[in-house]
Formats: sequence, C-alpha cells, structure tokens
Amino acid sequence: MMDLIEEQLYELQKACNRYKHTDPKADWVLFAVSRYIYSGRANNDFLSDFIKTPAQSFTPIIKKCLNGDTSDNAIIKMFRNCIR
Repeated sequence: MMDLIEEQLYELQKACNRYKHTDPKADWVLFAVSRYIYSGRANNDFLSDFIKTPAQSFTPIIKKCLNGDTSDNAIIKMFRNCIR
C-alpha cells in the first residue's frame, strides 16, 4: 500500500509544480498532505480515498486548498473534503 501512496504523492508533487506558476504557495498543499500521512495521523479512509483520487483532480483540489486559510490544518481539512 505504501507504494501506491508514494505514487500518489508524486502525482500531487507534479500537480503542485505545475500550479506554482499560478500560486507560488502550491507546495504548501504537498507539504501538509505528506506530513499528515507520514506523521501517522491520516486514517485508512483518507489513505484509501487519496489512492483512488485521479491525478487530474489534484490541480482543482490544490486551488481550493489555497483559497482561504492556508494553515496545515485548513489545507488538510479542505483536501480531505475534496477527495471524499
């Protein structure tokens, strides 16, 4: 399962790299999500939803996560809502 998670994190990283031209804070989404996963706080439902999320969905999700409060907790909350 960890391989699938790492593949998705790589897809998220690529989407953040592309979106940095629009918003330089795009990496904040990657940092928040990866920290959430690697710290062990992400539950199995989140991980399963994350793995199932199509890579092309990441750009709109990044945009939503950066619209408003950009704290790690707010980014995680928005990301979680978007991938459900």
